[in-house]
Amino acid sequence: MLSAFCHVESVQWTFDKTTPDDINGELRHLAEFLANKQFDLVINLPMRGGGVRRVSSFMTHGYRTRRLAVDYSIPLVTDVKCTKLLVESMRVTGRNPGMKTHTDCMTSRRIVKLPGFIDVHVHLREPGATHKEDFASGTAAALAGGVTMVCAMPNTNPSIVDRDTFNQFRELARLGARCDYALYVGASDSNWEHVHELATQACGLKMYLNDTFGTLRLSDMAAWQRHLSRWPKRAPIVCHAERQSMAAVMLLAHLLERPIHICHVARKEEIQLIRAAKEKGMRVTCEVCPHHLFLSTRDLERLGAGMAEVRPLLCSPEDQEALWEHMEYIDVFATDHAPHTLEEKQSERPPPGFPGLETILPLLLQAVHEGRLTMEDIKRKFYRNPRTIFNLPEQPQTYVEIDLDEEWTISNNELKTKARWSPFNGTKVKGRVHRVVLRGEVAFIDGQVLVQPGYGQNVRAKIPLPQKSETEGNDLPSDTDVNDTFARLLTEGAAGGTGTGTGMGSRSTTVHFEDDASNTSPAAGSFLRPVSPSPRLRLDSSSNATLKEFLQKNSPNPVAHCLVGKHVISVDMFGKEHLNDIFNLAQLLKSRVTKDRPVDDLLRGKIMASVFYEVSTRTQCSFGAAMQRLGGHVINMDQVTSSVKKGETLEDSIKVMASYADVLVLRHPEPGAVARAASFCRKPLINAGDGVGEHPTQALLDVFTIREEIGTVNGLTITMVGDLKNGRTVHSLARLLTLYNVTLQYVAPPGLGMPDAIMRYLDQRGVTQRTFDSIEQALPSTDVLYMTRIQRERFQTEEEYKRCCGHFIVTPKLMTRANKRTIVLHPLPRVEEISRDFDSDPRAAYFRQAEYGMYIRMSLLAMVVGCRSTAL
Repeated sequence: MLSAFCHVESVQWTFDKTTPDDINGELRHLAEFLANKQFDLVINLPMRGGGVRRVSSFMTHGYRTRRLAVDYSIPLVTDVKCTKLLVESMRVTGRNPGMKTHTDCMTSRRIVKLPGFIDVHVHLREPGATHKEDFASGTAAALAGGVTMVCAMPNTNPSIVDRDTFNQFRELARLGARCDYALYVGASDSNWEHVHELATQACGLKMYLNDTFGTLRLSDMAAWQRHLSRWPKRAPIVCHAERQSMAAVMLLAHLLERPIHICHVARKEEIQLIRAAKEKGMRVTCEVCPHHLFLSTRDLERLGAGMAEVRPLLCSPEDQEALWEHMEYIDVFATDHAPHTLEEKQSERPPPGFPGLETILPLLLQAVHEGRLTMEDIKRKFYRNPRTIFNLPEQPQTYVEIDLDEEWTISNNELKTKARWSPFNGTKVKGRVHRVVLRGEVAFIDGQVLVQPGYGQNVRAKIPLPQKSETEGNDLPSDTDVNDTFARLLTEGAAGGTGTGTGMGSRSTTVHFEDDASNTSPAAGSFLRPVSPSPRLRLDSSSNATLKEFLQKNSPNPVAHCLVGKHVISVDMFGKEHLNDIFNLAQLLKSRVTKDRPVDDLLRGKIMASVFYEVSTRTQCSFGAAMQRLGGHVINMDQVTSSVKKGETLEDSIKVMASYADVLVLRHPEPGAVARAASFCRKPLINAGDGVGEHPTQALLDVFTIREEIGTVNGLTITMVGDLKNGRTVHSLARLLTLYNVTLQYVAPPGLGMPDAIMRYLDQRGVTQRTFDSIEQALPSTDVLYMTRIQRERFQTEEEYKRCCGHFIVTPKLMTRANKRTIVLHPLPRVEEISRDFDSDPRAAYFRQAEYGMYIRMSLLAMVVGCRSTAL
């Protein structure tokens, strides 16, 4: 007896047949008890750990008991620890515990499901050095680290430089690989004439421009130029290039108008150069390795000189910090898994390289735990970007389960790699791979690799690459696909999307990611997943061909995006990837417009209804100019010259205008009016401002302006000045800036401060906020000074309005206190808060800000309406 309310009865139960005609023995009677709900709880512990191994042909009585309990929905306990806790709780509480029989499974472990990760830089040492690693051991290590696809490098023995060695390489991988794979081919001084013939079968061409392990190093820039010219532009080229070599090959690739990928960026000057290149529109992507993110010259003494040998070398803490500061410019996380035996590393001539497949994900998860990365960073840089940059197909029914809360210590003894050592041995981390499912099969679970060598598939052989045209010899994706910035916008299928969320039209989801339900997989036959992996890549120098490829003629919606057919009511609907897509398209359109290249085929035949219940100059005119530049037409309605004067309701007006137009732009003085109108509108509706509520398109152009003027948003201090209580522009901007790492400062007249609701919203999202009494106090730390006018129309009396005016005015004298990089923004119109004398200062960005607004609204209209399939 456990308690006054719980009766425990001991039952003698044998499985032997009691009579020849009793075919089920006493089990039949137990089934009757369960079927009649005469048992409230079944406790039955499996035999595991009891020394008995059950083969598939033997079904234990215990299993049959548990199966019956499940079939008849009887609560079942199978764990001895849970049993003890249950009994103890019943004893302490003196009552029956509540049973949640509708819950299939509960656990205290915080398990998240993530995509199968992709390592684009792996050395598996086969052929020629299988004592270090081979395909079987290296891919086992990959699975143990949550990596389901590897791209194997060609600096083997012999080097992979022609069709014969490539076929040998491919056969070894076919026999040994446990996870999926793609294979590189190497560039040598002599193979430039024929190596491009392998472009459709290889992951990419690897060019070694600096000293490393192996013999593959190009001797001069003439060899670089021959390979860069001959290798198809739509196939990846990856370069081991450091310092001056990196700068030289980036310039050469730019002159030859082809994209390149830079491996294992390690130094401050290198990442700064890549940032500058991206901001100039050069088509470059890059990767960084965990040993350069988490190790530096401070670790040399601990590791020892030989064990610390790696190429590029471990750099200074300053270099290491620069990588973290420029994280948004890094496209890919890759291991450069380069195993050597302990004996080799401890010898007089230690070879360079670290094993890393099993430690990269735990280290990145630890960085998430410390707040240095987000889960979205890992998914983007370790899954989506590698897929897009290298044109890798989706792996169906493939995912990784991570226990986010498990704390453990990396140990050499647990590694699957033949090297059996790691520079991170003894490092404490939080987050561990629990299970890996590859193409529907459990490939790894709790330390055990379950799939055999040969299970892995060559992703280049399995899925043919899309052909560009019938007359072109190389069946590779387009230049724009390799450039990858607009891959999300290029994929087909989002036409006519409705509802909320960020799903991509009718695409089916094969893997559910717990913390990102919007992730979807391409339709059957589609090759690229729609992503925007390079948030800072600029295309100001884009060509006509780039836009023509961007506007795929064979796609039902060239600008297919999750915004197609959607209302734009609030900034809360946008995520970081939405912003990247909008900004990237705006940059491309800006480039075309400023170079007098027409884009008037994009929305030809479409009509925008401009419905403004409040007066407007910039918003109304910029939307009108945007629509007309895209080839569309504009019809106008206001409260003065329309039936509103006769008493027509907002809802009726919107219904009527929706029947005439393809998209509506609405401004209304009443907060919430736009959202109300959207519920009656069957066409996409864009909020152009609703009283003191929100102004989402202004917030978009504000952030775009900051990116264009300064180069980044992260790490900035933004000071908002003026009527923060009634200013819908600052309300939307503040909410949108929660997607970035910023500090917000407020300067406002008494009674016109930022609303408490907005400040609470930002505080919940970890945004640092400060309040000052004067601009002078805030200015020294300010990167962006965002001025707003005191809004006369929001005050009841002229006296109240005048009391709030004239407190804060930007003058040339005041701005001597500011940083030389500080920019001044204003949503306009201004009254007296910015002196005209300051307009000539280069930091006065408000008129450029107004121009940027047209490009943002062009981008947004193109995405919301969807472009004509006959464009260009």
